[in-house]
Amino acid sequence: MKHALNDLIGYSIETNDGIKGTVKDFLFDEERWIVRYLVADLGLILPGKKAVIPKALLEQPDWTTKNFLVNLSKKDLENSPPLKSAPTISREYEESLNRYYRVENFWAYPQTYATPIGGNPVIFPKRPLKTPKKVGVEKNTKTKVRSFNEVRGYRIQATDGKIGHVDDLLVDDLDWQIVYALMDTKNWVPWSKKVLVGTHWMQEINYEKEEIKINLDKETIQSAPEFDFSEPITDKYEKELFNYYESSTVEH
Repeated sequence: MKHALNDLIGYSIETNDGIKGTVKDFLFDEERWIVRYLVADLGLILPGKKAVIPKALLEQPDWTTKNFLVNLSKKDLENSPPLKSAPTISREYEESLNRYYRVENFWAYPQTYATPIGGNPVIFPKRPLKTPKKVGVEKNTKTKVRSFNEVRGYRIQATDGKIGHVDDLLVDDLDWQIVYALMDTKNWVPWSKKVLVGTHWMQEINYEKEEIKINLDKETIQSAPEFDFSEPITDKYEKELFNYYESSTVEH
């Protein structure tokens, strides 16, 4: 099932000794478009503490109670490496974090997402992904992980001009791969229309300009089926959406 990351902000997290926090952000691997970490605010129990928790240590959320169970204790979170540089984190920080939690570095298994040490790496389904290029000079060029809160709101640069911004990212709860960006066309056309675009159409992410370049023109995006939040994303809908973009690019 597909879920919008923005809907999951505000979910609670609960440790194995009953301590609760609040989901504040998700960090995703920009090369594979997979959620790798959850950022939790522990303000009520540990004032000022934000914990970065590897996805491998999270249980599947309870969608009814809006709660993530985490296989950690209050002490585990209290002693975890402090998050100093939001919204991005360095590779050095990731290594220290994974050593602390005894979780494999996900880049050791480029075709998998991180699993606990001693566990079997889980292969995610193949998708038609094209890795976006990272352009521009950044303070920390070693980072491969990006904040959802950072990217949300980035402008969309189509092949023939700007059109809207990223309103949300949708993940598949099977493997937590980001499969769609929800784009809002307001500010660029006279009306607001929200459409889904597969992440494999993403061409470049420019962090200096705060924009994402996609390999589609404005007309294709404007004419795409409007996303209906009240309807589930079925296999039939996804196939129709994929066929629409494929046929539109052939025509153009």
